[in-house]
Amino acid sequence: MDKETIRKLEDQRYAASYGGADGKATYLDGIRAKKWQYRKIERPKENIQVHGDCAVVTRQARIELLSEGKPKTLNSAYTNVWIKGPKGWQMAAWQSTPRPA
Repeated sequence: MDKETIRKLEDQRYAASYGGADGKATYLDGIRAKKWQYRKIERPKENIQVHGDCAVVTRQARIELLSEGKPKTLNSAYTNVWIKGPKGWQMAAWQSTPRPA
């Protein structure tokens, strides 16, 4: 089912995300250098809507991490758009809004 596929892709994305703004090259450099070390990720209140070859995910997230050695907690609500094309599902857009702790 497409919702389960999108849920798994969201899990993979969170395994490789940190919550900042980077290009692909600088992001990968930061991961290799362990600039961000994730301690805990909670993602309650998921909603996935599939519309043909498009899926829209809305969710809340709470992330505990070390950012350049300093503890940090991120609370956010986000919208993620996935498009199904010749290479399968690919993330097309993502927007996050900070939430109060």
